[in-house]
Amino acid sequence: MTEVSEDPEEMGWRVPVTILAFFGALIALVLWLLFYAESFNPYQNAGVVIVIFLAFAATMGATWASWGMRQGGRLMQAGGQK
Repeated sequence: MTEVSEDPEEMGWRVPVTILAFFGALIALVLWLLFYAESFNPYQNAGVVIVIFLAFAATMGATWASWGMRQGGRLMQAGGQK
């Protein structure tokens, strides 16, 4: 079994960004639905919810992609694969 060394400093800034992005998206969704959704039709409201979700997904992708690629490279080196 191959072991990947965990460097906690690599994840240091990613965890707070993940937590803040999650709660930011949740707060944006609640604020939209409670205060602004009445003025718009259901399709527009669905669009706003989708945009909030896509913004969260983009933030998570940008935050974690480099870490995941680095871990994949380490696994391949540890396993002797090319």
